[in-house]
Amino acid sequence: MSVYRLADDLFGQFRDLVQATSGLYFPDKKRVELETAVHKAMQSTANADNDPAAYYRRLCFGPQARPEMTRLLNLLTVGETHFFRDSAQFDALANHILPTLIRRKREAAAALGQDTPPQLRLWSAGCATGEEAYSLAILLHELIPDISQWRLSILATDINENYLAQARQAIYSDWSFREGRARHYRPRYFTPGQHNGRETYQLHPETRRLVTFAPHNLAADEFPATASNTVSMDLILCRNVSIYFAPETTRRVVERFQQSLVMGGWLVVGHAEPSLSTYSAFTGHIVAGTLLYQKGQTAVAARPQPTPPNQPAPPTAVSPTNIYEEARQLIGRGRNEAAITLLEKTVTVPPQAPTLCLLARAHANLGHWPQARHWCEQAKVVDPLCPEVYDLLAMIETHEGRPEAAIHNLKKVLYLDPARPLAHFHLALLYKKQSQVVMAQRALKNVLHRMESIPADAPLPDADHTSAGRLTAVAQRLLEEMG
Repeated sequence: MSVYRLADDLFGQFRDLVQATSGLYFPDKKRVELETAVHKAMQSTANADNDPAAYYRRLCFGPQARPEMTRLLNLLTVGETHFFRDSAQFDALANHILPTLIRRKREAAAALGQDTPPQLRLWSAGCATGEEAYSLAILLHELIPDISQWRLSILATDINENYLAQARQAIYSDWSFREGRARHYRPRYFTPGQHNGRETYQLHPETRRLVTFAPHNLAADEFPATASNTVSMDLILCRNVSIYFAPETTRRVVERFQQSLVMGGWLVVGHAEPSLSTYSAFTGHIVAGTLLYQKGQTAVAARPQPTPPNQPAPPTAVSPTNIYEEARQLIGRGRNEAAITLLEKTVTVPPQAPTLCLLARAHANLGHWPQARHWCEQAKVVDPLCPEVYDLLAMIETHEGRPEAAIHNLKKVLYLDPARPLAHFHLALLYKKQSQVVMAQRALKNVLHRMESIPADAPLPDADHTSAGRLTAVAQRLLEEMG
């Protein structure tokens, strides 16, 4: 079989375009992989003319540039995975990391009152066809007897949308169960069946529902971001993904993972990942014979524990000049603890609603929901017509599992400020989750209408670095999915 070759200049152009779009890096030793994928993508394109230069221009400027690039990236990404892959790491998760997180979350919820459900947030980044995320869901079922009383979130993301479509079906062949732990759990969590003429196993619905799949480009999409649900994570698994990135891309992604984790949260990477220096912002731990990384306390060692909502810390009178802007920039860089320390100095001079809202947002980013609600209520007293107050309350109520209350507050936001595209977007997500398709479509159309006059590269206020173009693309995709 002959090998398809690109001219050197075209290979360089495709390589640079793919890296800029996805972070995937193809040096000369991986040249054949890129050339083969380009050839396959070009052959599968309608009216293919076998001209790589024309195909490159189509990827850059054609009306179908986005779907064509998606087609190429789907061919370039490797989805090799299986349930409970790397038994040592899953031993560490099942016997040490997850039990410790579960105990701490249970204790934290109990301290806030019997009506507060424990919360746990996990992220499988680069989830491929879903086996890793579903492995986490099975472990949670095994480790949490009262799982229905918890508020659990397992986010599973990948750049390959073909893999995500497979993952949502949760139908697997015997090859996905080659680990002993997977074969042990299969009779309990999977239903045997036939799919396309072969024996398969489908994950039970109650376990599937714990996982939310979403497209996400680690190299191009900004995160942590509330819009993509990539904030306040307790555990992130990103295994054998960054080996496809250039070193500078890997460093940037790891820095964002650190910002996405709560204090004390864990990062699990593959054994073939870069050197330890890449993870210098974390504390390394050998757990069950494998190396895992934890977000430590050193950067904020002097930070006191979060103030209970009924007992605000006595602040010192400090001039608020420039403090608000400095705190806003700290939050934008993921330094929410430092922003809280700074803002608490200004709440008696006298307090302003924007300052109190910013304090609430910083607490919300850390998952301190009672504290976030406390400062929102304080802001509402100062300025009952501040739309930011109701926007934050809607975020809190969404995390508390109270969608009707969240919708009510988002409607208040849009009554006070109809031009907020993110409020329309969050309203659409809530309607979609409640199967109110017509209302969700209407809200998404409002998003697109509001975005028409905003440049694609413009950042959106209070959107965790989300650009106008990114929000437009997500809204369009959701609208297409709903017909």
